[in-house]
Amino acid sequence: MAIATTSSLGIGSGILSWDNLNDLKNNDVKNLINPITKKIEKNVEQQTELAKLITNMTSLNTQAKNLSDLSTYQKRSTTIEGTGIKATAGAGLAVQDIKINVSQLAQNDVNQVGLKFASRDSVFSNKNTTLNFYHNGTNYNINIKAGMKLSEVGQAITDATDGKVLGIIMKTGGDNPYQLMIQSKDSGADNKVYFGSTLVGSALPGGKIENSGNGSIEFDIAGQKLKIDAKDIQSDFGNTAEQNAQALLDAINKKLEDPSNSTLKGLVDSGQVTIGLNKDGTGLMLNDSKGGDISVEVKDMKFQAAQGTTSAETDLGFSTTKTQTPNQVTGSKGVSNETLSGKFSINGTEFDLSQTISQTGANNAEKVAALINTQTSTTKVEAKIENGRLILNHQSGEEITLSSSDNALDSLGLNAGIYATNKNFLNDMNITNIQKAQNAKLTYNGINIERDKNSIDDIVSGLTLELTAVTKPNEEVIVRIARDDSGLSDEVKKFVENYNEMFNKLKELTKYDKDTKVTGVFNGNSDITSITRKLNAIITSMDPSGNNLMKFGVFLNDDGTLKFEKEKFDTEFKKDPDAAIAFFRSSTSTINGESKEIDGVFTKIKKTLDGLITDEKVNGKEKKGTLKLLETSLNDDKKKLETEKTNTQKRIDDKYNAMAEKWALYDQMIAKLTQQQQKMSAIIAAQMKQ
Repeated sequence: MAIATTSSLGIGSGILSWDNLNDLKNNDVKNLINPITKKIEKNVEQQTELAKLITNMTSLNTQAKNLSDLSTYQKRSTTIEGTGIKATAGAGLAVQDIKINVSQLAQNDVNQVGLKFASRDSVFSNKNTTLNFYHNGTNYNINIKAGMKLSEVGQAITDATDGKVLGIIMKTGGDNPYQLMIQSKDSGADNKVYFGSTLVGSALPGGKIENSGNGSIEFDIAGQKLKIDAKDIQSDFGNTAEQNAQALLDAINKKLEDPSNSTLKGLVDSGQVTIGLNKDGTGLMLNDSKGGDISVEVKDMKFQAAQGTTSAETDLGFSTTKTQTPNQVTGSKGVSNETLSGKFSINGTEFDLSQTISQTGANNAEKVAALINTQTSTTKVEAKIENGRLILNHQSGEEITLSSSDNALDSLGLNAGIYATNKNFLNDMNITNIQKAQNAKLTYNGINIERDKNSIDDIVSGLTLELTAVTKPNEEVIVRIARDDSGLSDEVKKFVENYNEMFNKLKELTKYDKDTKVTGVFNGNSDITSITRKLNAIITSMDPSGNNLMKFGVFLNDDGTLKFEKEKFDTEFKKDPDAAIAFFRSSTSTINGESKEIDGVFTKIKKTLDGLITDEKVNGKEKKGTLKLLETSLNDDKKKLETEKTNTQKRIDDKYNAMAEKWALYDQMIAKLTQQQQKMSAIIAAQMKQ
């Protein structure tokens, strides 16, 4: 439809105007479109109100589910007679008294470094070294560079262990109040931090370790030797790796009691030396906190995996037989491949690089190492090459001092400074253990229990204990587990409140005022109007034992709402809790020799509400609740109405666009005829005047 044609409609003829056409179109819209619009508006209102109703019913159903769930009636309270223990009991835990004696609390490992500093930013050390320690199955080597701040060293420890061991700066007081604390994050004996040198064995074999023959294992630790003969290890067929590891440890501990081993026994008792089990308990772990070398020699040890099998040799988990000491000085890069020049000193002895002339860095490195080794008798320092880098170690583990007045050290990949071994630096640090890592130990009704935490939730299901203090010897804390029905009346009260909200919403949706003729949006809808009737039939029902909700303080008001009397509920429930629970949840009845579950009042309400507002699978197919079906139906109807409205509007638009085109042509024709008539009339009038 051309705008130029229709926009001037009626100008030519003065008869066929756009206003006339618009009036006709508006009349069609009124008769055809407006009824559909009203249906859509009512549909939207119904969907909105239905959503609100479903929300109300969902809240009510939540309370019905709670009151039909056994766990609601199995809540427990705890009371403690004594101190040092907190307890929480979960639903269903047996009502009982538990006697507990705590002999030891779980602790993390806390170690204090003896060095003191003026601030967190004070220089920790003017030496380059490593801090070595073992924690929970892992060896850590923390690089400490000369000039690092106290705070940087603490952070380096935390970062290297992913927070499992913490380097904490503590202000302890005095002229230099700041000290470094090195502590495990978690409690438990397995979280002890072992400083110095550590040798960890892998798993021992299972089966029987043969105790005949000349087999032996000899330990060399802290300058002391301890030999265990095969006959000392009490092993047998069927043993696991854990049992054999414990048998070997038992043999060691027994041997330590021999007066000839009193020195080593003293080192063990003082904590300098540890001989224990590895993280998994399948092998041994040896530690010297002073950082001394540790070695193990296994000779002619054999085992049988099972009775009747052939004997096989075993290293008792020590494929690695000695501790590996980190290199004292490691070049940060390879030796330069340029012609070397300049001078440097090691422990005061000067070396001239001009004596090493080579074309490649590799040859340079070998020549420099050879040059350094010519003075080993003086410097006590040995040099070697690893991965193209220069390595220096003191023969006796003493400090190495490197210096240079030019760039000689840089061309070797080295830096000037003092380099100390972990062993020597441990002496400077003077680490003291101020809190020992240990497990919690307690007796539970006379049974010995050990855990790595003070919060324990795995002794019996549903009970959590928090240990806060050690119990006095020969005294027991009594944890009393009792029923906790204090919250039941609140659950019933919430049910009544939610029911009344739902009831009032239903009343609003289904109302009819005969005077004003105002009706609710679902007046006459049987799916909606039947809800109250279904629920009231359950609420007012009586079971075969004569129980009903009125007996428990739930009354039906004259207006259809419910009211609740808490005191009556509490009194009646306490008379016979089991009978009350059976009425609320379900009971079992024997009919014709068969046990049958009979739904309680709140279970019936839950199932009724489920049938209205929830979807479920029936024989593998989804079955929608009644109101969910209504919700889907309303949504489908709305889509159909919107499509119908769109199509009807298009038909009207098309109809009147076509009419506008035709009317424009008619208007032009009428205009032309009118002009011709006017001309003819003018001619006739002129002739008559003649």
